[in-house]
Order: sequence, then C-alpha cells, then structure tokens
Amino acid sequence: MNHSPQPDASSASGEPWQQLWHAQTLSPLDLSADELRRRSSALQSRVARRNRVEYLAGGLFVIPVYAFYIWLFPFWLTKLGALLVVLGTLVVLQQLRRRASCRALPPEALGQDWAAFHRAELLRQRDAVRSVWLWYIGPLLPGFWLFLWGRETELAGRGMETMFTLTHAAALVLFIAIVALNLRAARRYQREIDALDRQFAPAPADEAPHPKEMS
Repeated sequence: MNHSPQPDASSASGEPWQQLWHAQTLSPLDLSADELRRRSSALQSRVARRNRVEYLAGGLFVIPVYAFYIWLFPFWLTKLGALLVVLGTLVVLQQLRRRASCRALPPEALGQDWAAFHRAELLRQRDAVRSVWLWYIGPLLPGFWLFLWGRETELAGRGMETMFTLTHAAALVLFIAIVALNLRAARRYQREIDALDRQFAPAPADEAPHPKEMS
C-alpha cells in the first residue's frame, strides 16, 4: 500500500493536482520478488499481444491489399508506391521483432535477478517506442505518399482534389498521433525504470572518517 510523502514547502504552494501527480510519479515502489515476477510477466504478455496485433494487421491486411493494388492499378507510379508499401511493411515487421519483442528466457538463464531482467525489458520497450518514428513510420512514408501521388495523377481533372487533400491531412494527423502516443508510452516506461532504480539502488556507504579524526 503506497503512502504519499509529506509535501515540502515548494509542493505545498502548488496546485493540488500537481502535488498528486508529483506523489504518484516519484513515490518509491515496494516490490517483492513475486511482485516483480508478476509485473515482468504482465509486461511480456502486453507486449506479445501488441506485437501479435501488428503482425496480423501487416500480414493479413496491409501486405495483401497493397499487393492487390500492384496488380489492380495500371499507372506505374501507383504500382511503385504500392510495392514500396509492401516492402516497408516487411521492414516494419522485422524491426518490430528485433527492437520490441520480449525475451523468452527467464532471468535465471541470463544470469540476472528479476529486478535487472524487468529493468532491461522496460529499457528495451522504452527505446523501441521512443524511436517509432524511425523504424515504424519511416519505412511506410515513401510508399504511402508515392501511392497517393500516383492515384492523384491518374484521377486528375475528375474533381477529386478535395478528397485527396483530406486524405493527406488525415494521414498526417494519424502519423503524428502514433508518434505522440508512443512518446507518451516511452515516458511511462521511464517512470517505471526510475521507480525501480530508486528502490534497488545500493545504499550509500558510510563516509570514511577524516584522517584527523583517526589520529
């Protein structure tokens, strides 16, 4: 059961919601070995579920649909864009496995205790979601915009300019939202890492006596 620390003079002068946030994010954890194992297992389950959704979305929807577009649309720019989306999706799925999967081995097999194991997994997930713009958004952007450009060229002069403008805007908002949500997740992982560090940091050694005091 967590106990809120006594507010100091600076926090007492702040807003109540600021004091509550400060207490929630900075209060130390009191984790037993069983609780660490439970949290580590919960993290692995959550990450595995997220990755499974990504694999299914990429493998069963994005790749088949854009592979069909390669065959369907006659304009070469549209075909090229669809092909790049397929290749970009393959890169994303490979990077997802490399950067954001959880290790299956128990910490004992890696020569670690549960605290070190859980911290390493939190670091791995923090770094993955923090750089999602690079390995998740980046590989998809060239093909997606090239595909839209090809469709705009094919349908030029048919009064669909507004639709394409809205499509570009919606895609931009979506990509920005994905990056923002993942940066928020990275900050949450960092708070968990900081809490672990505060609890399991080694106690400072007693200061050595001054030479004059020893004499």
